[in-house]
Parts: sequence; C-alpha cells; structure tokens
Amino acid sequence: MASASPKHTAASLKEQFKTFTDAKQHFGLKARSWQALANKLNAPSVDDLKAQVTTLEAQVTKLEAENKQLRAHAATGTGFDEVGFWLLDRNFERAKFEDFGIPEAATEMESQAQAEYKRLAQKYHPDNGGLDEQMQNLNRLRNQMLAIVKLNGGVGI
Repeated sequence: MASASPKHTAASLKEQFKTFTDAKQHFGLKARSWQALANKLNAPSVDDLKAQVTTLEAQVTKLEAENKQLRAHAATGTGFDEVGFWLLDRNFERAKFEDFGIPEAATEMESQAQAEYKRLAQKYHPDNGGLDEQMQNLNRLRNQMLAIVKLNGGVGI
C-alpha cells in the first residue's frame, strides 16, 4: 500500500510548539524525541489497520479458492495449462497474444480473430470447466483482437 507523505514532521512540530513537553502534553503521548513523537502521530489508525487486514483477508480467500481450483485441475493429470494461467486476472494484463497460442494472423482478419476466440471459448467456458474469470478475460482478449483488426484495416469476412 502506498504511503502518503507524513502529516507531522519533527521540524513542523518544533515550529508549532515552544517546547517538546508542550507538544507531548498537547497530543497526550509519551515520546523521547521530536522524531519519535512525529512517528507516533503518523502511525496508521486502528481503523486504517482494520481496513488493511480486511483487504488482505479477502485477497487470501481469493487466492485460497484459486489454489483449490488449480490443485483440483492438477489432480486430473492433464498437466499445467499455460493458456488458462494467462487468463487469470492477475496475469492477464502482462500476457501477449502468443501466450494464448494466438497466431499473428488472427489480428489481420476478423474471421480469424473470431475463430481463435471460438477455439479458446470452447475450452475455457464455465460450462466446460473453465472459470468465470477466464471467460471474462477471454472476452476482453476478443475485443482487443477485433480492435487491432479494425486498426489494421482488416476485412470482416
């Protein structure tokens, strides 16, 4: 999580208060130095920490579910499914067409792009054992291919 610039610095506290004791009394905190006081004042609140924990717990739950699905798939003995791997949300943004087994020609004509989409959809559709996430990303991939076809002036055959 990105941290914002500190709200309090030792220098700003020194400017705001005449003495270190005044600053400690104002905030009701114990500290041994101006910097220690600034650090305590800039520490995240309990609510911020609870929100971070909630976010992390949700991520853990999602990863555990994905891990369970991957283990179940691995148990079938079909081996590692590289295309299925690239269709997962956390990997999709880094993927290239080649990672999905899509030839460059599929971005030249609409009919070829649609044929590649259909080939992959038959395998990764939720009704055939794929994940909803994979199908959503496959639809995004089709839209990307069709956009490239359009940019290249591909023929809609």
